[in-house]
Amino acid sequence: MISTKEGILKNLYKLFEANPNHTSKIFFEKGEIIFRCTDKVFLGTTISKVINFVNTVHSKYKNIKVPLVFDFKDIILDDKLSYILFECICYHLIKEYHHKVVIYMHPNYSINTHGINSSSLIYLNDASGKNTDKYISHFEMEIYHNHFRRIIKGSEKEKTNYLGNLSQAIDTFLKYFSIAEDYRDDVTEVIIELVGNACEHGQTDCLLDIDIADDYSKSVENIPQQGIFYGINIAIVNFSDILLGDGVKDKFETNNLNEDRYIKLKEAYNYHKNVFTKKYSDVDFYNLSSLQDKISGRPYYSLSGGTGLTKLIHSLQEKSDMNACYVISGNRCVRFIRDILDYDDDKWLGFNKERDFFNSMPDMRTLGECYIYFPGTAYNLNFVMKREDENEHN
Repeated sequence: MISTKEGILKNLYKLFEANPNHTSKIFFEKGEIIFRCTDKVFLGTTISKVINFVNTVHSKYKNIKVPLVFDFKDIILDDKLSYILFECICYHLIKEYHHKVVIYMHPNYSINTHGINSSSLIYLNDASGKNTDKYISHFEMEIYHNHFRRIIKGSEKEKTNYLGNLSQAIDTFLKYFSIAEDYRDDVTEVIIELVGNACEHGQTDCLLDIDIADDYSKSVENIPQQGIFYGINIAIVNFSDILLGDGVKDKFETNNLNEDRYIKLKEAYNYHKNVFTKKYSDVDFYNLSSLQDKISGRPYYSLSGGTGLTKLIHSLQEKSDMNACYVISGNRCVRFIRDILDYDDDKWLGFNKERDFFNSMPDMRTLGECYIYFPGTAYNLNFVMKREDENEHN
Protein backbone atom coordinates (compact mmCIF):
# COMPACT_ATOMS: atom_id res chain seq x y z
CA MET A 1 0.00 0.00 0.00
CA ILE A 2 1.46 3.33 -1.05
CA SER A 3 1.91 5.84 1.74
CA THR A 4 -0.62 8.67 1.73
CA LYS A 5 1.42 11.05 3.79
CA GLU A 6 1.51 14.44 2.14
CA GLY A 7 5.08 15.42 2.95
CA ILE A 8 6.22 18.81 1.69
CA LEU A 9 5.03 18.13 -1.90
CA LYS A 10 1.34 17.41 -1.67
CA ASN A 11 -0.13 14.39 -3.50
CA LEU A 12 3.20 13.08 -4.82
CA TYR A 13 2.19 9.58 -3.68
CA LYS A 14 -0.57 9.64 -6.33
CA LEU A 15 2.05 9.15 -9.05
CA PHE A 16 2.57 5.59 -7.78
CA GLU A 17 -1.07 4.83 -7.02
CA ALA A 18 -2.19 6.00 -10.48
CA ASN A 19 0.10 3.59 -12.34
CA PRO A 20 -0.78 -0.09 -11.89
CA ASN A 21 1.98 -2.48 -10.98
CA HIS A 22 3.18 -4.89 -13.67
CA THR A 23 5.58 -6.91 -11.57
CA SER A 24 9.18 -6.50 -12.68
CA LYS A 25 12.22 -8.62 -11.81
CA ILE A 26 14.09 -7.70 -8.66
CA PHE A 27 17.87 -8.02 -8.56
CA PHE A 28 19.70 -8.17 -5.22
CA GLU A 29 23.38 -7.47 -5.04
CA LYS A 30 25.35 -7.07 -1.78
CA GLY A 31 22.20 -6.24 0.19
CA GLU A 32 20.92 -3.66 -2.34
CA ILE A 33 18.15 -3.83 -4.93
CA ILE A 34 19.43 -2.78 -8.34
CA PHE A 35 17.49 -1.12 -11.15
CA ARG A 36 19.58 -1.46 -14.30
CA CYS A 37 18.29 0.71 -17.10
CA THR A 38 18.76 -0.62 -20.64
CA ASP A 39 17.21 2.44 -22.31
CA LYS A 40 19.57 4.51 -24.41
CA VAL A 41 17.45 7.65 -23.99
CA PHE A 42 15.77 8.83 -20.78
CA LEU A 43 12.11 9.13 -21.82
CA GLY A 44 8.64 8.79 -20.38
CA THR A 45 8.98 5.05 -20.93
CA THR A 46 11.97 5.12 -18.56
CA ILE A 47 9.89 6.83 -15.88
CA SER A 48 7.20 4.19 -16.38
CA LYS A 49 9.77 1.43 -15.75
CA VAL A 50 11.09 3.20 -12.64
CA ILE A 51 7.59 3.57 -11.18
CA ASN A 52 6.86 -0.09 -11.90
CA PHE A 53 10.14 -1.07 -10.21
CA VAL A 54 9.31 0.99 -7.11
CA ASN A 55 5.80 -0.44 -6.89
CA THR A 56 7.18 -3.98 -7.21
CA VAL A 57 9.72 -3.41 -4.43
CA HIS A 58 7.07 -2.04 -2.10
CA SER A 59 4.68 -4.86 -2.95
CA LYS A 60 7.21 -7.64 -2.31
CA TYR A 61 9.16 -6.09 0.55
CA LYS A 62 6.73 -4.13 2.66
CA ASN A 63 8.21 -2.10 5.51
CA ILE A 64 11.77 -3.16 4.61
CA LYS A 65 14.09 -0.19 4.12
CA VAL A 66 16.40 -1.92 1.67
CA PRO A 67 18.84 0.37 -0.23
CA LEU A 68 17.85 1.07 -3.85
CA VAL A 69 20.38 1.61 -6.64
CA PHE A 70 19.45 3.11 -10.02
CA ASP A 71 22.05 2.42 -12.70
CA PHE A 72 21.60 4.57 -15.82
CA LYS A 73 25.23 4.71 -16.93
CA ASP A 74 25.69 7.01 -19.97
CA ILE A 75 22.03 7.50 -20.82
CA ILE A 76 21.01 10.39 -23.09
CA LEU A 77 18.59 12.90 -21.57
CA ASP A 78 15.67 13.76 -23.85
CA ASP A 79 14.07 16.64 -21.95
CA LYS A 80 14.01 18.41 -18.60
CA LEU A 81 10.66 17.14 -17.31
CA SER A 82 11.73 13.48 -17.44
CA TYR A 83 14.61 13.92 -15.01
CA ILE A 84 12.56 16.28 -12.83
CA LEU A 85 9.97 13.51 -12.41
CA PHE A 86 12.77 11.12 -11.48
CA GLU A 87 13.88 13.66 -8.86
CA CYS A 88 10.34 13.54 -7.45
CA ILE A 89 10.42 9.74 -7.31
CA CYS A 90 13.74 9.74 -5.42
CA TYR A 91 12.44 12.42 -3.05
CA HIS A 92 9.41 10.27 -2.25
CA LEU A 93 11.55 7.17 -1.68
CA ILE A 94 13.74 9.02 0.79
CA LYS A 95 11.18 11.26 2.47
CA GLU A 96 8.29 8.82 2.82
CA TYR A 97 9.95 5.40 2.82
CA HIS A 98 13.38 6.25 4.23
CA HIS A 99 15.24 4.26 1.60
CA LYS A 100 18.89 4.88 0.96
CA VAL A 101 18.95 5.83 -2.73
CA VAL A 102 22.05 5.69 -4.93
CA ILE A 103 22.19 6.79 -8.57
CA TYR A 104 24.85 5.91 -11.11
CA MET A 105 24.35 8.34 -13.95
CA HIS A 106 26.76 10.05 -16.34
CA PRO A 107 24.23 11.49 -18.75
CA ASN A 108 24.74 13.04 -22.15
CA TYR A 109 22.94 16.36 -22.21
CA SER A 110 22.22 19.27 -24.52
CA ILE A 111 21.18 22.90 -24.14
CA ASN A 112 17.64 21.92 -23.11
CA THR A 113 18.82 19.34 -20.53
CA HIS A 114 21.82 21.28 -19.25
CA GLY A 115 20.07 21.65 -15.89
CA ILE A 116 21.06 18.10 -14.93
CA ASN A 117 24.37 19.64 -13.85
CA SER A 118 22.61 21.57 -11.10
CA SER A 119 20.03 18.90 -10.31
CA SER A 120 19.75 17.64 -6.76
CA LEU A 121 20.34 14.16 -8.23
CA ILE A 122 24.09 14.82 -8.09
CA TYR A 123 23.93 14.36 -4.31
CA LEU A 124 22.71 10.79 -4.75
CA ASN A 125 25.56 9.86 -7.09
CA ASP A 126 27.47 8.64 -4.05
CA ALA A 127 27.44 5.08 -2.72
CA SER A 128 28.00 6.28 0.86
CA GLY A 129 24.60 7.96 1.09
CA LYS A 130 26.12 10.78 3.15
CA ASN A 131 24.53 13.54 1.07
CA THR A 132 20.89 12.53 1.46
CA ASP A 133 20.06 15.57 3.59
CA LYS A 134 21.59 17.82 0.93
CA TYR A 135 19.42 16.12 -1.68
CA ILE A 136 16.27 16.84 0.31
CA SER A 137 17.11 20.49 0.99
CA HIS A 138 18.16 21.23 -2.62
CA PHE A 139 15.09 19.45 -3.97
CA GLU A 140 12.81 21.61 -1.87
CA MET A 141 14.43 24.97 -2.63
CA GLU A 142 17.48 26.37 -4.36
CA ILE A 143 18.43 29.69 -5.92
CA TYR A 144 22.07 29.46 -6.92
CA HIS A 145 23.82 30.68 -10.04
CA ASN A 146 21.86 29.18 -12.98
CA HIS A 147 19.26 27.22 -10.99
CA PHE A 148 15.95 28.39 -9.48
CA ARG A 149 13.83 25.85 -7.56
CA ARG A 150 10.77 26.50 -5.44
CA ILE A 151 7.89 24.47 -4.05
CA ILE A 152 4.89 26.78 -3.83
CA LYS A 153 2.44 25.40 -1.29
CA GLY A 154 -1.22 25.39 -2.24
CA SER A 155 -1.99 27.11 1.04
CA GLU A 156 -0.02 30.15 -0.15
CA LYS A 157 -2.92 31.15 -2.39
CA GLU A 158 -4.52 32.58 0.73
CA LYS A 159 -1.72 35.14 0.89
CA THR A 160 -2.50 38.42 -0.84
CA ASN A 161 0.60 38.76 -3.00
CA TYR A 162 2.13 35.29 -3.21
CA LEU A 163 2.28 35.38 -7.01
CA GLY A 164 3.61 38.93 -7.03
CA ASN A 165 6.45 37.98 -4.72
CA LEU A 166 7.25 34.94 -6.86
CA SER A 167 7.20 37.08 -10.00
CA GLN A 168 9.72 39.48 -8.52
CA ALA A 169 12.01 36.62 -7.48
CA ILE A 170 11.93 35.08 -10.97
CA ASP A 171 12.62 38.40 -12.67
CA THR A 172 15.58 39.05 -10.37
CA PHE A 173 16.95 35.59 -11.17
CA LEU A 174 16.62 36.06 -14.95
CA LYS A 175 18.06 39.58 -14.85
CA TYR A 176 21.39 38.18 -13.67
CA PHE A 177 21.88 36.60 -17.11
CA SER A 178 21.33 39.82 -19.11
CA ILE A 179 18.16 38.41 -20.66
CA ALA A 180 16.25 41.20 -22.39
CA GLU A 181 13.46 42.73 -20.34
CA ASP A 182 10.62 41.80 -22.73
CA TYR A 183 11.81 38.17 -22.73
CA ARG A 184 11.96 38.19 -18.93
CA ASP A 185 8.45 39.62 -18.74
CA ASP A 186 7.04 36.94 -21.05
CA VAL A 187 8.80 34.07 -19.27
CA THR A 188 7.69 35.34 -15.87
CA GLU A 189 4.09 35.82 -16.97
CA VAL A 190 3.88 32.27 -18.36
CA ILE A 191 5.26 30.83 -15.12
CA ILE A 192 2.99 32.89 -12.87
CA GLU A 193 -0.12 31.85 -14.80
CA LEU A 194 0.81 28.16 -14.56
CA VAL A 195 1.69 28.33 -10.86
CA GLY A 196 -1.57 30.14 -10.17
CA ASN A 197 -3.48 27.45 -12.06
CA ALA A 198 -1.78 24.72 -10.02
CA CYS A 199 -2.51 26.29 -6.66
CA GLU A 200 -6.03 27.53 -7.44
CA HIS A 201 -7.42 25.18 -10.10
CA GLY A 202 -5.40 22.09 -9.14
CA GLN A 203 -5.83 22.91 -5.43
CA THR A 204 -2.40 21.54 -4.61
CA ASP A 205 1.30 22.41 -4.35
CA CYS A 206 3.41 23.36 -7.33
CA LEU A 207 7.03 22.43 -8.05
CA LEU A 208 8.81 25.06 -10.16
CA ASP A 209 12.26 24.47 -11.61
CA ILE A 210 14.14 26.85 -13.94
CA ASP A 211 17.66 26.44 -15.23
CA ILE A 212 19.68 28.64 -17.55
CA ALA A 213 22.12 27.04 -19.97
CA ASP A 214 24.50 29.86 -20.84
CA ASP A 215 27.27 30.53 -23.33
CA TYR A 216 26.07 28.23 -26.08
CA SER A 217 26.94 28.90 -29.70
CA LYS A 218 24.43 28.22 -32.44
CA SER A 219 24.48 27.05 -36.04
CA VAL A 220 21.77 27.19 -38.68
CA GLU A 221 22.30 24.76 -41.57
CA ASN A 222 25.90 24.34 -40.34
CA ILE A 223 26.51 28.11 -40.53
CA PRO A 224 27.69 29.55 -37.16
CA GLN A 225 25.51 32.39 -35.89
CA GLN A 226 26.87 35.49 -34.24
CA GLY A 227 26.35 35.95 -30.51
CA ILE A 228 25.92 33.93 -27.33
CA PHE A 229 22.70 32.04 -26.69
CA TYR A 230 20.88 30.99 -23.54
CA GLY A 231 18.64 27.99 -22.98
CA ILE A 232 15.80 28.80 -20.59
CA ASN A 233 14.45 25.45 -19.40
CA ILE A 234 11.35 25.30 -17.21
CA ALA A 235 9.43 22.48 -15.54
CA ILE A 236 6.20 23.18 -13.66
CA VAL A 237 4.62 20.19 -11.90
CA ASN A 238 1.61 19.62 -9.68
CA PHE A 239 0.17 16.34 -8.43
CA SER A 240 -3.61 16.36 -8.14
CA ASP A 241 -6.80 14.45 -8.92
CA ILE A 242 -7.83 17.52 -10.93
CA LEU A 243 -6.56 17.31 -14.51
CA LEU A 244 -5.89 20.04 -17.07
CA GLY A 245 -9.28 20.02 -18.77
CA ASP A 246 -11.45 19.13 -15.77
CA GLY A 247 -12.46 22.70 -14.93
CA VAL A 248 -13.79 23.39 -18.43
CA LYS A 249 -15.47 19.99 -18.52
CA ASP A 250 -17.23 20.75 -15.21
CA LYS A 251 -18.54 24.02 -16.61
CA PHE A 252 -19.98 22.18 -19.58
CA GLU A 253 -21.59 19.49 -17.44
CA THR A 254 -23.11 22.03 -15.03
CA ASN A 255 -24.09 24.29 -17.94
CA ASN A 256 -22.14 27.15 -16.32
CA LEU A 257 -21.70 28.89 -19.69
CA ASN A 258 -23.10 32.34 -19.11
CA GLU A 259 -20.58 34.37 -21.07
CA ASP A 260 -20.27 34.74 -24.84
CA ARG A 261 -16.82 33.15 -24.90
CA TYR A 262 -18.09 29.95 -23.27
CA ILE A 263 -21.25 29.88 -25.40
CA LYS A 264 -18.99 30.06 -28.45
CA LEU A 265 -16.87 27.24 -27.04
CA LYS A 266 -20.04 25.13 -26.85
CA GLU A 267 -20.43 25.66 -30.60
CA ALA A 268 -16.94 24.27 -31.10
CA TYR A 269 -17.81 21.24 -28.98
CA ASN A 270 -20.87 20.54 -31.11
CA TYR A 271 -18.55 20.19 -34.11
CA HIS A 272 -15.77 18.27 -32.39
CA LYS A 273 -18.02 15.67 -30.74
CA ASN A 274 -18.87 14.39 -34.22
CA VAL A 275 -15.22 13.80 -35.13
CA PHE A 276 -13.96 12.22 -31.89
CA THR A 277 -11.84 9.10 -32.46
CA LYS A 278 -9.61 6.83 -30.39
CA LYS A 279 -6.78 9.29 -31.01
CA TYR A 280 -8.84 12.43 -30.41
CA SER A 281 -11.40 12.36 -27.61
CA ASP A 282 -13.43 14.75 -25.47
CA VAL A 283 -10.52 14.71 -22.97
CA ASP A 284 -8.30 16.23 -25.65
CA PHE A 285 -10.98 18.78 -26.52
CA TYR A 286 -11.25 19.96 -22.92
CA ASN A 287 -7.45 20.14 -22.64
CA LEU A 288 -7.21 22.29 -25.77
CA SER A 289 -10.12 24.42 -24.58
CA SER A 290 -8.42 25.12 -21.26
CA LEU A 291 -5.49 26.62 -23.21
CA GLN A 292 -7.68 29.05 -25.14
CA ASP A 293 -7.58 32.79 -24.54
CA LYS A 294 -10.08 33.93 -21.91
CA ILE A 295 -11.09 30.37 -21.04
CA SER A 296 -10.31 29.07 -17.57
CA GLY A 297 -11.04 26.07 -15.40
CA ARG A 298 -10.37 27.96 -12.20
CA PRO A 299 -13.38 27.93 -9.86
CA TYR A 300 -12.63 31.53 -8.89
CA TYR A 301 -13.17 32.72 -12.45
CA SER A 302 -16.60 31.38 -13.24
CA LEU A 303 -16.95 33.57 -16.30
CA SER A 304 -13.77 34.95 -17.84
CA GLY A 305 -10.42 33.23 -18.03
CA GLY A 306 -6.80 34.15 -17.48
CA THR A 307 -4.23 36.18 -19.38
CA GLY A 308 -3.86 33.91 -22.37
CA LEU A 309 -1.21 31.31 -21.63
CA THR A 310 -0.90 30.02 -25.17
CA LYS A 311 -0.51 33.52 -26.57
CA LEU A 312 2.44 34.05 -24.25
CA ILE A 313 4.01 30.75 -25.23
CA HIS A 314 3.60 31.64 -28.90
CA SER A 315 5.20 35.02 -28.25
CA LEU A 316 8.19 33.32 -26.68
CA GLN A 317 8.49 30.78 -29.47
CA GLU A 318 8.60 33.53 -32.07
CA LYS A 319 11.65 34.95 -30.28
CA SER A 320 13.18 31.53 -29.75
CA ASP A 321 14.85 28.71 -31.66
CA MET A 322 13.34 25.72 -29.93
CA ASN A 323 10.01 23.99 -30.38
CA ALA A 324 10.01 21.57 -27.46
CA CYS A 325 7.16 22.73 -25.25
CA TYR A 326 4.43 20.37 -24.08
CA VAL A 327 2.07 19.60 -21.21
CA ILE A 328 0.99 16.22 -19.82
CA SER A 329 -2.11 15.54 -17.74
CA GLY A 330 -3.66 12.18 -17.01
CA ASN A 331 -2.67 9.93 -19.89
CA ARG A 332 -2.71 12.67 -22.53
CA CYS A 333 -0.17 15.12 -23.90
CA VAL A 334 -0.55 18.45 -25.73
CA ARG A 335 2.44 19.67 -27.75
CA PHE A 336 2.89 23.37 -28.47
CA ILE A 337 3.98 23.30 -32.13
CA ARG A 338 5.09 26.68 -33.39
CA ASP A 339 3.65 26.63 -36.91
CA ILE A 340 0.10 25.82 -35.72
CA LEU A 341 -0.10 28.21 -32.78
CA ASP A 342 -1.83 30.98 -34.71
CA TYR A 343 -4.99 32.78 -33.61
CA ASP A 344 -7.97 33.54 -35.79
CA ASP A 345 -9.47 37.04 -35.80
CA ASP A 346 -11.45 36.32 -32.62
CA LYS A 347 -8.45 35.03 -30.65
CA TRP A 348 -9.27 31.34 -30.92
CA LEU A 349 -6.48 28.83 -31.44
CA GLY A 350 -7.32 26.12 -33.94
CA PHE A 351 -4.24 24.02 -33.14
CA ASN A 352 -4.22 23.35 -36.89
CA LYS A 353 -2.99 24.95 -40.11
CA GLU A 354 -6.51 26.17 -40.89
CA ARG A 355 -6.50 28.32 -37.72
CA ASP A 356 -10.05 27.06 -37.22
CA PHE A 357 -11.19 25.59 -33.91
CA PHE A 358 -14.85 25.43 -35.03
CA ASN A 359 -14.80 23.55 -38.32
CA SER A 360 -11.50 21.62 -38.38
CA MET A 361 -9.89 18.94 -36.25
CA PRO A 362 -6.67 19.74 -34.38
CA ASP A 363 -3.44 18.72 -36.07
CA MET A 364 -2.67 15.26 -34.71
CA ARG A 365 0.94 16.27 -34.08
CA THR A 366 -0.46 18.35 -31.23
CA LEU A 367 -1.91 15.38 -29.38
CA GLY A 368 -0.34 12.28 -27.93
CA GLU A 369 -0.56 9.60 -25.30
CA CYS A 370 1.49 9.91 -22.14
CA TYR A 371 3.63 6.88 -21.29
CA ILE A 372 2.48 7.09 -17.68
CA TYR A 373 -0.75 8.23 -16.10
CA PHE A 374 0.17 11.59 -14.62
CA PRO A 375 -2.12 12.63 -11.75
CA GLY A 376 -2.14 16.40 -12.17
CA THR A 377 -0.47 18.61 -14.75
CA ALA A 378 3.18 18.99 -15.75
CA TYR A 379 4.74 21.39 -18.26
CA ASN A 380 8.05 21.11 -20.10
CA LEU A 381 9.04 24.49 -21.58
CA ASN A 382 12.32 25.11 -23.41
CA PHE A 383 13.40 28.32 -25.10
CA VAL A 384 16.66 29.34 -26.72
CA MET A 385 17.31 33.08 -26.74
CA LYS A 386 20.15 35.32 -27.72
CA ARG A 387 21.93 37.20 -24.98
CA GLU A 388 21.15 40.88 -24.85
CA ASP A 389 24.01 43.11 -26.02
CA GLU A 390 24.31 45.57 -23.18
CA ASN A 391 26.01 48.08 -25.48
CA GLU A 392 22.84 48.34 -27.55
CA HIS A 393 21.06 49.99 -24.65
CA ASN A 394 23.79 52.35 -23.52
